[in-house]
Amino acid sequence: MTSTSVAPDNDTSPASSTRATEARRGEFRRGWTVLLAGTIGTGLGTTGLPFYSFGQFVRPISQEFGWSRGAMSGGVLCLMIGTVLTSPFIGRAVDRFGVRWVATLAQIGLAIGFLCASLVGPSLIGFYAAWLTLSVLGSGTSPIVWTRAVAGWFERSRGLAFGIMLCGTGIVAIFAPPLINAMIASFGWRFAYRMLALVLVVVGLPVTLALLRSGRDPAVGSAPLSGSTLKEALRSSAFWRLEAAFFLISLVVGGLIVHLPAMLVDRGFSAAVAASTVSYLGYAIIVGRLSLGTLVDRFSPAIVGALLIALSALSSVLLAQGIAPLAATLLLGLCAGAEVDLLAFLVSRLFGLRNYAQIYGCGISAFTAGAGVGPILAGRAHDLSGGYAPALYGFAVAIVVACILIASLGGRVMASRAVPLVTPAA
Repeated sequence: MTSTSVAPDNDTSPASSTRATEARRGEFRRGWTVLLAGTIGTGLGTTGLPFYSFGQFVRPISQEFGWSRGAMSGGVLCLMIGTVLTSPFIGRAVDRFGVRWVATLAQIGLAIGFLCASLVGPSLIGFYAAWLTLSVLGSGTSPIVWTRAVAGWFERSRGLAFGIMLCGTGIVAIFAPPLINAMIASFGWRFAYRMLALVLVVVGLPVTLALLRSGRDPAVGSAPLSGSTLKEALRSSAFWRLEAAFFLISLVVGGLIVHLPAMLVDRGFSAAVAASTVSYLGYAIIVGRLSLGTLVDRFSPAIVGALLIALSALSSVLLAQGIAPLAATLLLGLCAGAEVDLLAFLVSRLFGLRNYAQIYGCGISAFTAGAGVGPILAGRAHDLSGGYAPALYGFAVAIVVACILIASLGGRVMASRAVPLVTPAA
């Protein structure tokens, strides 16, 4: 018996185009529940709700305990350290036990982490410990889990499906801050943290249990998945080019997003105008995710990805020159909307799905490490030079290098379209 495989989209005849369109629609008909669960899970997971809500707590907590804002920001570093340390192990657990139970336990763990954050006292070490706990217990809510679930149900439309799913973070970036601010103003920051825990229990957990399915689309058969082992991936130059590229990308995007409000204020904008400008990031992130997802399914993923990522180099130059801050913000958002999606897509195409979560887990560790280093470099550059220009020009160069590395993978990624989704069974 031979399992079903997905043929490459290299036949341009009208009949083939019609079949391909119907195949894409069929994937959404069969996999929409998994996609919905992944979208909600991503928004409420560690790269969504904790990250985009953190800034709302900085002012009230620092005022209550007398901590500096720089010291409080160490909580974000703890969040990233936990992700870096646990991602490879989460990937192995997903490949071994499936996405559903890993995600379920991690959502419970993330809720416990928010409760721990609500109980911190005047000890800054206790605050760091709470965020490290949140990161470690909730690490199974990262994109490693959700992209693996969606990848099993989408082949021809995988890029678009990833884009839709990862819009969850953009939605949270738009709506969570004002809602959290309102809760803090009315009931205090401890209450707000407890409400975030409640949201995970009453929204995230039921959706995961009801809609998320492990495995893959039954239309592709039941034979073993094809793809590289983790050891094979680690011996591949393509893997290390990917690691280096996305470390640089996250370093730049992380540094720009964290320091963007301060950059705008330094250029003479009021804090209110700066905050209003930064709010457009969420909308641009959503547009970036959907644009990348649509384009990589139809054109060279490496070239499309490199072009979208390159927008952050232009954003860096505009910010360094103090030109068109809104345009710079939107360009940054488009890039930020493409990076995690592109990493997931390229890993799935280059190395297959057999050990996808383990390989992607290593990739997301490098990506997260870059996001932790970038803000530190930008802040250090400002402290030494009195401005952000040196860091911004350095960021632009780093993005150019990252884009070259991504583009160099183009041939291998296109060749992977001809590889069957599953290994033929005897």
